[in-house]
Amino acid sequence: MLKRYKLFYKIIAVITTFVFVPSVFAGNVAIIKTRNLAPYNEAITGFTINCSSIKTREYDMEEDQSRGEEIASQINASKPSAVLAVGNPAAQIAKLYIDKSIPVVFIMVQDPEKIGLRGIDNITGISMNIPVETQLRALKALVPSVTKVGAIYNPKISFNDIKDAMKISNQLGFRLIAVKVDNPGDVSRALRAFAEGIDAYWMLPDRTVMQAFTTILAYTNERKIPFLAPLKIMVDQGALVSLAANYANIGSQGCGIVGQVIGGTKPSQIPISSPKGLELTVNLTAAKTLGLQSIATNAMTFGASEGYKISVSQ
Repeated sequence: MLKRYKLFYKIIAVITTFVFVPSVFAGNVAIIKTRNLAPYNEAITGFTINCSSIKTREYDMEEDQSRGEEIASQINASKPSAVLAVGNPAAQIAKLYIDKSIPVVFIMVQDPEKIGLRGIDNITGISMNIPVETQLRALKALVPSVTKVGAIYNPKISFNDIKDAMKISNQLGFRLIAVKVDNPGDVSRALRAFAEGIDAYWMLPDRTVMQAFTTILAYTNERKIPFLAPLKIMVDQGALVSLAANYANIGSQGCGIVGQVIGGTKPSQIPISSPKGLELTVNLTAAKTLGLQSIATNAMTFGASEGYKISVSQ
């Protein structure tokens, strides 16, 4: 049975993989990436494949502020048609040091509003944030029997997300049990709030809580609780499922925005957008251990209906 699920997933992954048409935009783009990291490189590859007619020059700031400032100075002198900033630190460098006459498009950025990227005339881009409703609807579709969902959050980071989630969970027919923490060390204590039992655990893309991933994973595994994670790599490490941005698709989406600004549209006229072409990843070993083999069928049906790419981990 497990082999059959793996085969189905491979077939669906092929069917739901996005096919992109090379761009016809002309110009030159300076790419600043935060550091040499696989997800960033995947996004850049997605960009260059789809923006093949655009000349690019890539700079690696190596997550170093001083190096980033030097790169910005070089870019300002070369006056490219646009800048593609990859990752939060690169976006912040672009915001602070790139000449305001040069359009900037950011990708692979979490919480762009919190680092002041909204409302700047020469900047637009793609947020990595997936709407809370999208995440919770996925959880309900994959584990339909869920009635109580646990979540831990830092109110300084995720207050608004939890506020939205409370309303949405009521609409979806389950109760959200949300526990506040101020730092990763508080997570073990927070888990005690679920002593009466939860049917699933939902991890927000909250950097405070994500630092305690292994602690939460051990807790959910021991109690056979389905774990919806915000990152695919967490599923590779044992979480049950994730609904996350596909990095290559983010690059392709960024290509479309760069094409718009090169074509003359002002970045201020292009709203910051959510990622398109999401990827649903399921850990088949975790599903078997939890006795949730049906998750495979549920994921296949739900993913296909939503147009998500489906992938598996073991």
